[in-house]
Amino acid sequence: MSLVGRQIGRYRILEQLGQGGMSVVYKGLDTALDREVAVKVLHPHLAGKPESRKRLDREARAVARLHHPNILEVYDFSGADSSEAFIVTEYIRGKTLREFISSEPLSPPEIAAMVMHEIAGALAHAHESGVLHRDLKPENVMVRDDGVIKLTDFGIAKILDRDEKMTMTGALVGSPAHMAPEIIEGEESGAEADVFSLGTMLYLFVAGKLPFTAPNTTATLKRILDCVYEDPRQTVPTCSDELTEIIGNCLQRQPGNRYPNAGKLRDALLGYLTELGLSRPHEELPKFFLDPKGYRKEVEKRVTGTLLERAQRLIGEKKSARALSALNQVLAHDPTNERATQLLDTMKARKLREQRTKRLVRLAAAGGSAFVIGMAALKGVQIATRAPEPKLQLSFGPEEVVLASVTWPSAPTIAPPVDELDAGVPEPVVDAGVAVAIVRPVKNGGTTLVKVVPDKKLDPVPAPGLVDVEVIVRPFGFLAVDDQPRSADPLQMHRLKLSPGDHRLTVTCDECESAGVSRVEKISAGREAINFAAPLKPSMLSFDGFPPDATVQVGAESRSASETLASPFRITTPQEGRRQMAHEVRYSVTHQGVTLAQDVARIQPGKLLVVRRQP
Repeated sequence: MSLVGRQIGRYRILEQLGQGGMSVVYKGLDTALDREVAVKVLHPHLAGKPESRKRLDREARAVARLHHPNILEVYDFSGADSSEAFIVTEYIRGKTLREFISSEPLSPPEIAAMVMHEIAGALAHAHESGVLHRDLKPENVMVRDDGVIKLTDFGIAKILDRDEKMTMTGALVGSPAHMAPEIIEGEESGAEADVFSLGTMLYLFVAGKLPFTAPNTTATLKRILDCVYEDPRQTVPTCSDELTEIIGNCLQRQPGNRYPNAGKLRDALLGYLTELGLSRPHEELPKFFLDPKGYRKEVEKRVTGTLLERAQRLIGEKKSARALSALNQVLAHDPTNERATQLLDTMKARKLREQRTKRLVRLAAAGGSAFVIGMAALKGVQIATRAPEPKLQLSFGPEEVVLASVTWPSAPTIAPPVDELDAGVPEPVVDAGVAVAIVRPVKNGGTTLVKVVPDKKLDPVPAPGLVDVEVIVRPFGFLAVDDQPRSADPLQMHRLKLSPGDHRLTVTCDECESAGVSRVEKISAGREAINFAAPLKPSMLSFDGFPPDATVQVGAESRSASETLASPFRITTPQEGRRQMAHEVRYSVTHQGVTLAQDVARIQPGKLLVVRRQP
């Protein structure tokens, strides 16, 4: 029976927004605060069970403690003596993510990764607070009209018994395709089960279809238990190897093989996006949601540009497999990209030269001669020989010409014909900083002098022995290493290449409590991750133009309006899961039983905001 037009507590029910097997959602009016709200009312067969009511009360209290810009805020919930079982939340003007993707794909895959980064960030905040979701699906993610993502229905699934969940699959707890294997088997589940559900959503956002589907529920559940799904790159060639790996880590059959919580998934996605120049998803996504087609063209251009730069660097570092992966991804986005084609041709030419060099090595070894390989550096060349017999000496001539003196202890038994050794290689072969020269043995022993001139057009060879280091800053900040200038931007993840040994890392943040957080870290071989916390300054809030004795309520704290001018509210800035410095706080001002003002103030760390009464 519809509740439209009725009053539940202080909430007037205005219209029905939707319903499922578990509840009906209404738009309502909070008559005490005169604001629009959403009221989720449980169906009578659930509301009438004492155990369900207890679970609802317990879960609502836990979720009401969550405060995150990407989590739907819980305002109120029914008490044990209420005739109705309901939860009251903020009212969102927008549509569900399921509704959005039905008309607009989250492509290219980097957009899907940014969407999942925001969802994972919200879920990470819940996991850190000990709250699991248990019912993750696109229907439970809202896209606000301004492009902000809101995760809804936290903890709701826990008020149901397992038998109820399984008998009402679909209408009650969402599509079975999002359920983790351990939930299907009736085992205890933790944050890893939420991570599995996020993996199914990320796969859907990237590939446009779910990883586990079948004609009926039983067959779908079996596919999940078998954990067999199609590689997303088969459907979407623009899906990178790195993103495919992230999806695979989420969809592992055993919970222990997945990311342990949503925070780890969030960080993995941020690392992937940062390498593509998309380190601030919370600023990028509103552009996409407000103009999907226009933003899609923009981000594809940015991503392909970054991938081309990466491919060129990897080619210089002779990391052919990774360079080829980057170029393949570029051509999947833009099959006619001339720069990608040129780089592929460069790689093919190098491959042919390497094959020719190997053939010449075999010729030289068979004839008793040696190859001398000079690796061009800034001021010298390393010389190595394939044959153990000669002795090598180096000297430096003008203009970085390296003189390689090769002394032969004795003449070879058979001297190969001159034409055979020199065929096709009249000059040393120079490729990406490596010079290859044929050194001819001298009859009856002696010394041969070879000149190897580095190609100055080539980029210097990267210094050997550097360690990849990730510095993760919460919420984010500038980073300085040793005596170097600080980074250009305050980031959540800084990717560095450092030499092994001790380095002083200093994190600064204009909105942080202290001038900087500095410590010495010992860098050793192998990839390293270093975590920094940069606590944000509290925000300050005062009220002007109200009666001096008016009562101002901010959170659980209250004081008179005149007191706020002398001693503003000091509001702690949330540290975890921050995506932007500014955050929101609700306030109300009352005087002699009359509400003078109630609204949301947007405040920033370390700054004073004065709320002035409107005339």
